[in-house]
Amino acid sequence: MGQIKSDVLSGVLARRPADRALLTPFLNGFDVTWGASHRSFGTDVTVYFLLPESFISQGFGIDQEIALFVTDFPTLEPRVLQAVDQTLREAPAKGRVEQSIFFLSSPADNGRQWMADYTAANPDSRLAVVFNSKSLVGAAGNAWYVRNQIGEQLFTRNLFDNQLPIDSDLFFFGRDQLVAGFLDAIKRSQNRGLFGLRKTGKTSVLYKIQRIVSRDGIGNVYYYDAKLPSIRSLKWHELLAKISRDIAQANGLSIPEGVDDPRRVSDVLMHILRLTPSDKIAVLIFDEIEFISPVAKDDVHWHKEFIPFWQTLWAIQSQVRRLSNIVVGVNPKVVEMDTVDEVQNPMFGIIQPTYLKGFALDELKNMLKFFGKRMGIVFDADAQTYLLQRYGGHPLLVRMACSEVHKSLERAVVQRPATISASDLVKGEVQRDEELLFYCRHVVSELQRFYADEYKMLEMLASGQIADVRELSDEPEYTRHLREYGLLKFDTHNRPSFEIPVVGEYVGRELARREKRQLVRKIVSEGDRIDWVKRRTQTVSREIRTLAREIDKAGLPKLFGDGDFPEAERFSAILPATDVDTFVVFINICNRCFVESIERYGNKAGIKGYFWSSIKTTYPDLWHALQRIKVYRNNDLHLELNVTVEAELKRYLDIDLEGRTVSQVREPWFALQQAVLDELMLCIQYELARHS
Repeated sequence: MGQIKSDVLSGVLARRPADRALLTPFLNGFDVTWGASHRSFGTDVTVYFLLPESFISQGFGIDQEIALFVTDFPTLEPRVLQAVDQTLREAPAKGRVEQSIFFLSSPADNGRQWMADYTAANPDSRLAVVFNSKSLVGAAGNAWYVRNQIGEQLFTRNLFDNQLPIDSDLFFFGRDQLVAGFLDAIKRSQNRGLFGLRKTGKTSVLYKIQRIVSRDGIGNVYYYDAKLPSIRSLKWHELLAKISRDIAQANGLSIPEGVDDPRRVSDVLMHILRLTPSDKIAVLIFDEIEFISPVAKDDVHWHKEFIPFWQTLWAIQSQVRRLSNIVVGVNPKVVEMDTVDEVQNPMFGIIQPTYLKGFALDELKNMLKFFGKRMGIVFDADAQTYLLQRYGGHPLLVRMACSEVHKSLERAVVQRPATISASDLVKGEVQRDEELLFYCRHVVSELQRFYADEYKMLEMLASGQIADVRELSDEPEYTRHLREYGLLKFDTHNRPSFEIPVVGEYVGRELARREKRQLVRKIVSEGDRIDWVKRRTQTVSREIRTLAREIDKAGLPKLFGDGDFPEAERFSAILPATDVDTFVVFINICNRCFVESIERYGNKAGIKGYFWSSIKTTYPDLWHALQRIKVYRNNDLHLELNVTVEAELKRYLDIDLEGRTVSQVREPWFALQQAVLDELMLCIQYELARHS
């Protein structure tokens, strides 16, 4: 049973004895450590600090003291929450009391509904647990009343389901080093660029910078969302005139004549800046910069007017050293082009670009812990790693995935707190990711619209054209931005993959839908198949011979002994598979050329299980490609398969036919042939990268 500290008894409770009945139910889990009454924002409130016992901390994730606010006013109004905010920001609450959650006792009959409506309109507001004062008094003998109310109100609110930029420090996570770097640049009147995929939190970072610049008296931030028609439709001099008016108004200055004259607007802006306090920086933020740049799709006058606009800003900045510019967008192309229409790009070399990727693991853990413990959800270490790998740490995708986890717990009526493991997430992956496809579209929409060449690379990878992606990866212009976004990665053997797998699945499915294809993997068109098979077999033959030579140089386990692989001529003469019989001929040739030949060499060398030991260990990628051939060959010869091989066959068919059966796929036998040859060629190349 909790206790009420003596100074509370002799202090505020001596003046408000009726509050004793309100506090009694809280003693089943809390000590009352402090109390005071005060008037704020035109309303009288009394506040008590409640220290949770260990079972409350463990059950609800409440580690610090909680503030209980008591209001006697018969209705709830926003000014009560203004008083709450002010109290929590000041001593003694600041640094002592939990800042994201508070309790509120009110006589209002509709208090919970009023608070629910308020938080729906203000998603970044503090979390409130509302108690009806009459019900509290009547619950004096109910040890579970307070706990039930906390659980009902905290665990039912979906804190992960917030798609808007974060405009409160309460719910802003990570990015500390990035924010510090931008603030340092602002203080030095330098310029910066912030680029990355949509919904990675760029706008939230800008809001954070804006709050700090205002709080610390660094200057004034002027934010321009170039996506808005009211901004992007302006001419270059009209936007400069708007900036001039905004700075003048913020500093209480009159607007000089000539602000609307294209020939005088630069002088007007420079004059206004010189009249602002010398220790205050004017920070101009241009969000969605693509819309007022040479890549603009809607307001194409910016293709030309981009130059005079930025020439003016740079010229002014060189003379008035209290101006800092921040440009924000998807792709830094606008600051990387050295010329625009044969005119020097004013941005080139002056704006330093920074990429905003997904959360690192520690940042992700902090977010999951903060929201999860307030919703009765605990993500274990494996689940945290899964969320990082599956969704690339992308803030919106991770939050929406966790939102779906919360909804699934609600549907299953799972008691909170509940621990979520990686296996739990894997089980719900298909259904959860279906719900995330809409958000994946948001993530890559601007990339698809403004930077079609880079998006094409993603489509190639998503549709299985991996060899082409590897070839293009030698040209940094095609892949550098995609790597920096945190979308595309290459391992040490130059093997490409999506860093956000769920986005890769969306891109592949959307491309297949658009091209009216049954499979996500792009199948070679019928008229091109003879030439394609010929090129693939030639490449496989050439590169496996190269690999054999590299193996000999390195003294590694041999593939075929000292000679070439057998039946090389028959392999080079392979034709496209058109039915089960031609596929059987094809897979048998591959098996004799590359599998049986290795097994024969191992037997000749007296090495037991050579294929399963030496080859699998030394050449793991090649082994998987050969194992696919071996399994398909055994199945097509109607050999009796053991349980393990049956499982392997199902796994390969699921991969190659994307979960469909042979009867469900148009032209399944060529689809399988293409998968076998593609994987064989790629895996040989991976081994060359490993051993060359």
